[in-house]
Amino acid sequence: MSAASKPTPVAPLRSLAESVQTLSLAEQMTSCVSMLQSPEILVDSLMRSVDEIRDTPPVRGRLEMTSSEGAEKGGFFYPSRELFVQGESGSFTCLSTAVGFGGADSGETSPDPEIDFAAVTCEARPFPLLGFTPGTEEESAYPALLRGLVSVVDLTRPRRFDLLDREVYRGLLGPAPVFDLALILWDDETGTDPRRPLCELTRDLAELLKLTLESEPRFPPVLNDILCLRMNPKRFDARLRFVWRV
Repeated sequence: MSAASKPTPVAPLRSLAESVQTLSLAEQMTSCVSMLQSPEILVDSLMRSVDEIRDTPPVRGRLEMTSSEGAEKGGFFYPSRELFVQGESGSFTCLSTAVGFGGADSGETSPDPEIDFAAVTCEARPFPLLGFTPGTEEESAYPALLRGLVSVVDLTRPRRFDLLDREVYRGLLGPAPVFDLALILWDDETGTDPRRPLCELTRDLAELLKLTLESEPRFPPVLNDILCLRMNPKRFDARLRFVWRV
């Protein structure tokens, strides 16, 4: 397969997300405020990434999905574990963790897991949820939001929804899947969490982004709610605290 025929890795949006991950909290604050003042920057990155996927020729060969399903249980999230959300009276069951896509003969590679965990809500009508956990103890909601957007946009590549439905959701997704994104933050036990203002700004950005995308016909209807949850990694008992939902 020629280099020109290989799919591009959502370059505009992924580049933005990766650059934000290298910033200090103060620099993240500046970046997030800039996005709120000029949301077209983020929307343009999103839409250029969607257009790249739409214009990429279909990839031949076998596409594979990697995950921890069936692996030995461990850590905070693992298949079959039920997580409870305090403050919203809800819960969800983790189905798989460290979800990524690739294939030796497909031309697609995913060096790192794209989705930290895939879950389903525990309701009469279950709803799919994709979760993103902190890469570091200091990670704020802002880079977590961008990572989540990268992953959900990347899922719109050919065959990925079908593979995720077959291997993880067992037919639950249906022909037109829509996901909640859960951004998980770790508690700061100092009493003065420096990430808190950025968390609120991220909520404002998520609201503005969703409002803008509602009037953008090119954006695929795959994004439902975005919610932010907190957990204590030192005393985690499967309970998460609700922070906000957009």
